[in-house]
Amino acid sequence: MINQKSPEDVWRQLQPDARHALKNLLSEILDQEDAGHRDPQSLFEAYTYAKDITARAVQSRMLIHLPSENQKFRELHAAIQHQMNSRYGEVIPANLLKIPYGGQTYERLFSLLQENLAQPVPAAMLRIVTADDVHTERRARELRELGFDLAWYELDGISVYELRSLDIDFNMIPSIARNKIRRSKALTRSEKLRILERAGISKNG
Repeated sequence: MINQKSPEDVWRQLQPDARHALKNLLSEILDQEDAGHRDPQSLFEAYTYAKDITARAVQSRMLIHLPSENQKFRELHAAIQHQMNSRYGEVIPANLLKIPYGGQTYERLFSLLQENLAQPVPAAMLRIVTADDVHTERRARELRELGFDLAWYELDGISVYELRSLDIDFNMIPSIARNKIRRSKALTRSEKLRILERAGISKNG
């Protein structure tokens, strides 16, 4: 089994490279001040490298600060699972009962939001934790789909998320079940409708 490097190890490894990359980028920017028609390729290359290495370095530094495991997240996720089992354990197949969105990415997002409980967290900060510019805000929305008290809004033109409390809205359970059934590739449309009807879940919504 390959040992995964700790955030501390990654930070120590990347910090010198990030510092060098940023110095090189600054040098390229200064050289471009009177560039005229000079080919900007070297500037683009310096920027691309600096952006990648610093993103990974800053992520590792942030992960040092966050807990490697978040017991509260796991308790809340387990509570949602318990509610799902209690409501639909006898009418929905077991393979469709498992609550999604319990992986490490969601746990890290929750940790950052929990640390700033009832305070806005810039979406850009969440993207640092996940190292994903494309799907991070979708992951935040998926936490909200589970019933987490997570709000999105703009503050001074900046996109922010706020975990307003540690309460779970268990009224989201039917929606979670509906989505699990709908997305199943092993069931026919008629089978899905039959399960939804047996569970008393509206096929719409």
